[in-house]
Amino acid sequence: MRTLLLCSALSVSACAIEAQWCTPTTAIPYGPNMPGITQFSCNSISRVSADIENYPSNSYVNTGMTTSLVRGMSYPITMGFTIDALISPHMNLRIWIDFNHDGQLDDAGETLLSVDHVAGPTHAGQIAIPANAMTGPTRMRVTAKMCSHGGHTLPTPCDYPVDPLGYHGEIEDYTVNIADAVGIGEQALLSRFALVPEADEVTFLFTLLIPGEVRLELLDATGRVLHAGSTVSMHQGDHRARLPFKAAQGAYFGRIWLNGEPYTIRMAR
Repeated sequence: MRTLLLCSALSVSACAIEAQWCTPTTAIPYGPNMPGITQFSCNSISRVSADIENYPSNSYVNTGMTTSLVRGMSYPITMGFTIDALISPHMNLRIWIDFNHDGQLDDAGETLLSVDHVAGPTHAGQIAIPANAMTGPTRMRVTAKMCSHGGHTLPTPCDYPVDPLGYHGEIEDYTVNIADAVGIGEQALLSRFALVPEADEVTFLFTLLIPGEVRLELLDATGRVLHAGSTVSMHQGDHRARLPFKAAQGAYFGRIWLNGEPYTIRMAR
């Protein structure tokens, strides 16, 4: 069910920050093996769980896990799930993100993954973050739900209209921090960031203003990660690091993760 948020002209920012998302009321599990989500990964999120975690209560989980996603970039996702073949041999999968921070997850452009009648046990896909998404923390909701083989309706973020047979499946919530693809002048923790393509590698040149945990990534023009390094501790100061990759002609992005925050620039070959 939609939640109506009323904001005066002077309190729009505060209202957006305090957006409240519905807590779904899923069906009471009919057994400990009712289908649910067993694995989910997106960027730095990697979670493995029992299919129904709150049995015998309903199957909604606020995981408390967080990741940062950059506007205009795409990210691979994987979702693992179980089925009950006697009732429904397939599941319907959805991912929603509240990009405009209005407390709802069903506005235009907020359904990032929508696939039906998936046999599993794992589905791999990709989600794209709009270039005009509001920055800051917001809600990502993930679900795997029984499909029409079992007489069920399609998934909605809050199970509204209510599925007459009950929401047999699982819903998991995550927090995502939507970040901008910053330029050099905007970087609070980097004073220099450049990419140099060479014969069989790409060199990252950067200066850290603070020490921290650093991971380097090279992405194609769609945001797909082509190569990623390991997370290492680096001192404050100048750095020169390399990722082995033979770049063909085209556009690429280099990304530095510093203490969990992304910094991204474009490179043309």
